[in-house]
Amino acid sequence: PESAKGVILSSRFLESFPEKTVFLVDVDDTLFDNDCFERDLKTCLLRLFGPEGVVEYWTILEEIRSSSGFADFLGAAQIFRLKKDQSPMTQELAFFFRDYPFSRNLYTGAIDVLRYLKRLGQTVILSDGDAIFQPIKIDHSGIRREVDSHVLIFIHKERMLPKIEGLYPADHYVMVDDKLRILSEMKSIWKDRLTSVFVRQGHYANDPAITARYPKPDVTIDRIVDLLDLLPSELGGTIKKGESNEIR
Repeated sequence: PESAKGVILSSRFLESFPEKTVFLVDVDDTLFDNDCFERDLKTCLLRLFGPEGVVEYWTILEEIRSSSGFADFLGAAQIFRLKKDQSPMTQELAFFFRDYPFSRNLYTGAIDVLRYLKRLGQTVILSDGDAIFQPIKIDHSGIRREVDSHVLIFIHKERMLPKIEGLYPADHYVMVDDKLRILSEMKSIWKDRLTSVFVRQGHYANDPAITARYPKPDVTIDRIVDLLDLLPSELGGTIKKGESNEIR
């Protein structure tokens, strides 16, 4: 078996999906525990600059997020450096980002899920983020290798569906994400061509005020590893009469 759960797929299991299915998988708080990363960054800032430094850096980060649409950790570090009068201590932030053990923050079963989905159809990482730090995170965590470098990173991925279709044309798409807003926006465009899979991990996915704003997704799971237990019919496939689709 390739995974901790011992996923075994027969050829008949594979044939129960549409002729071309593309699996799109988010990164932050879906495969990678970004909340944990942010806690570690705050611990580093606290050690180097005290509580005021944490507040100052995070204020910069949120201002950039509001204006650009994504969290630019390196861009915030650049501005923070200037506000600290180019203190040599700010170099330690560079070493924090360079040396961070990204693979340690992958959720349990994240790699198994990518290997599982690759057996079912084309699997693509679809992430929001900046042009430098997000690719480094995806590469150093081992995610990029598992999907054979099929990685797309946009500022607002839900607005890039025509580009995604052009790069990865398919009869059906499956989007796995922790943000209901993104899933609902993609569903409103692709409709029945999309199976939306909501992973209840991270602070966005567990904030009732946020989740109450959006329609119920097609599938909801508590942890990314739970995706290994889903049947083809739950991901947009069809169970053929007389065939067993059991995942052992």
